[in-house]
Amino acid sequence: MHLLAMTIFAALTSTVLAAITSEVETPRERLIFGLKTFGGFVGIGLVISWVIYFIP
Repeated sequence: MHLLAMTIFAALTSTVLAAITSEVETPRERLIFGLKTFGGFVGIGLVISWVIYFIP
């Protein structure tokens, strides 16, 4: 359940950030930025969860 919530949050947040950012201009650049942001959210979330798993 937590993974699903994290994925939905990452998808919605990266979509909004890609739409409102002023660093990118073309739709292709916005798509790439959104995918990188989504991957960053999910990847960092998984890394943090594995680090916390091993802490008693």
